[in-house]
Amino acid sequence: MGVGRALVFALFAILPGALLSLVGWVLIGSPESWSNGLYLACYAPFFGCVAAGFYLGWRAEGDIGVEA
Repeated sequence: MGVGRALVFALFAILPGALLSLVGWVLIGSPESWSNGLYLACYAPFFGCVAAGFYLGWRAEGDIGVEA
């Protein structure tokens, strides 16, 4: 169940990751030509969201919850 849930969470995290990548691309000025600096603005938010979604889905049931 852990891997399946992690993959589903990662799939759901694609949408916010794509939106954050778009916002990052717009914030750096929507350049026409590709440069190495665009990796940070475009790929890092996308794959960061997917990795965070996978991590949240991978955690055990007891780990989920807000701690006071």
